[in-house]
Amino acid sequence: MKASPLSSPKQSPWRNPFGIALVAYYLVMVVVGLLIPADILQANAWARDFSDFMASIVPQIDRITALNIKPDVNRFYFSVLWAGSPVLFVISLFLIWDGWRQRSALMWTAPFKTASVPMVFATLVFIAMLQVNWLVDPTLRLSRSYFGTVLGRATLAQLFVLGPVIFGLGLAAWLLGWLSGYIPRNMKEPRHE
Repeated sequence: MKASPLSSPKQSPWRNPFGIALVAYYLVMVVVGLLIPADILQANAWARDFSDFMASIVPQIDRITALNIKPDVNRFYFSVLWAGSPVLFVISLFLIWDGWRQRSALMWTAPFKTASVPMVFATLVFIAMLQVNWLVDPTLRLSRSYFGTVLGRATLAQLFVLGPVIFGLGLAAWLLGWLSGYIPRNMKEPRHE
């Protein structure tokens, strides 16, 4: 049985330097979230100025602050997360490029019907994350665990920034792949055994 020209040896995700960089970025932001002191905005004028500047660019920061669940810490942490989002964007861009180059990512070879269901679901999650108030109610225990605990904020609340950045880039690449005709030309045929 001959190998198809589209097939390539499957590389372990733990050997992909861009995947490792994405995990490292996440872990660095976890550490940052764990180390933010509770009085960061009262004790440091630079932190207030930085958070106000970032909130003027990203409305999500004010929405999270308005929840009034540890508002100072969350305001500063989400300001740091959004300030780091260009680094996250570049890492994600290289990860998508590497998947395209190796044709290893399902995104570049899946039929439209197979790939569209996760994309529609991800689009709905993305829209909900952009509108934090749809997804978060300050009286819910889940919201308190996301934004009110150190570990929840550092590990789970990060998804409110990671999700839109990674999803937005992935959706743009996927749509470009379909509109340019690249994905239809390279779709893997279903195996008939």
